[in-house]
Amino acid sequence: MRVNRLLGFTVALLLAPFFNSTFAAEQGSSIHTIAELKEQALTGVEMLSNIQLKARIENNSNLVLLDVRTEQEYTAGHIKGAAWVQRGIIEFVLARSLRDPDLEIIVYCKKGYRSGLVVKALREMGYNNVNSHAGFDQWVADGNGYENYHGESRLINPVEKTAAGFQPDYFKSKK
Repeated sequence: MRVNRLLGFTVALLLAPFFNSTFAAEQGSSIHTIAELKEQALTGVEMLSNIQLKARIENNSNLVLLDVRTEQEYTAGHIKGAAWVQRGIIEFVLARSLRDPDLEIIVYCKKGYRSGLVVKALREMGYNNVNSHAGFDQWVADGNGYENYHGESRLINPVEKTAAGFQPDYFKSKK
């Protein structure tokens, strides 16, 4: 009798993962798509435009501008005056170093999705004046300057020329 119970228990343990996964599939659980995750990240988070961000920087010398992209992204180029704190540790860093819940904090990333998630987390922590910017890509695309290890820079859109349209200036001053 004891052997039968032990055998039954062993079989139940071996089959439990199969039944759990089957049950979960029947219940309709699924992994969210990237589009769903992006939508959730932005829900309830207003994105500041470049004009709004510039105005806030101009009007508030105590504004905290946070870049939550990876360190490599930050090093390649960031908005002047931004501090880098990577998403994933920002809650711990700010809880230790920025204790004023009313301090104006603006968070940005590449396109706004990571910053949207960070804004939600910081609001949940008790920060009252946290917003997200539309993203570094939008900042640069609109012709705004940025900083990196080379100093200040600006993205330019080169004029497209083809070999057929090339016209050298043969008669430049030679003196």
